[in-house]
Amino acid sequence: IDDKVSALPPVILSLQQAAGFTLAEDVYAAMDIPAFPQSSMDGYAFSFNDWQKNKELKIVGEIAAGSNENFMLLQGNAVRIFTGAAVPPGVDTVVMQEKVKTENAVLCIDDEKLQAGNNVRPKGSEIKAEALALEKDTMLSPAAIGFLAGIGIADVKIYPNPLVSIIITGSELQQPGKALQYGQVYESNSYSLKAALQQLHFNTIEFYYATDTPENVTVAFQKALQQSDVVLLTGGISAGDYDFVLQAANECGVEKFFHKVKQR
Repeated sequence: IDDKVSALPPVILSLQQAAGFTLAEDVYAAMDIPAFPQSSMDGYAFSFNDWQKNKELKIVGEIAAGSNENFMLLQGNAVRIFTGAAVPPGVDTVVMQEKVKTENAVLCIDDEKLQAGNNVRPKGSEIKAEALALEKDTMLSPAAIGFLAGIGIADVKIYPNPLVSIIITGSELQQPGKALQYGQVYESNSYSLKAALQQLHFNTIEFYYATDTPENVTVAFQKALQQSDVVLLTGGISAGDYDFVLQAANECGVEKFFHKVKQR
């Protein structure tokens, strides 16, 4: 089967519509992410070497996430900073707010384990510009969707899912919820097949129900082939007198690559 089928031509989808589809090309980062050194904590930002010399630092302002204010800290200064905010030039360390005391705009740090670079995400630490973000043939899971959004991707090239038709054969079948007549059984294959396809994010599904006559099976087959990329059939392929699927397939010009499997 793998040798005889191929993917449908790729299409472009917005990222918000692409969950569950498969990438048709490699995706590369357009820029460094984060695009600037970024604080990973609510706390205070400063130069580690400066603090080593002075021990006490003067708090000269604050930087919230999204702020585009440019701070240039002088020696002996620190700045209040919040998670996600840009770390100023010349600043390399953030101490979490739970590890400090402040009084009269003076910062006293009480963190024996603090090291240079703590709590700062360097520019490009998540991904570098032009680096491979996701490979072709990756299934777009919720995590993959979030990752691509986080690096600024708005549209992706994906393989579209096929239009699927399911032909249910059998004169003995009755739909669940209706009363069974003598000799009938409830039809269940369409329910399990549809559920399996929906788990794979295949949601464009048509159903055809054919009683056991050559004409009915052939007509259902013709309609399904005209409008679908994939046709699935259940029933009607054994050696009984009322099994007409193979005959209908031949009449519709279907090329047979194999017929019959060993199963019990």
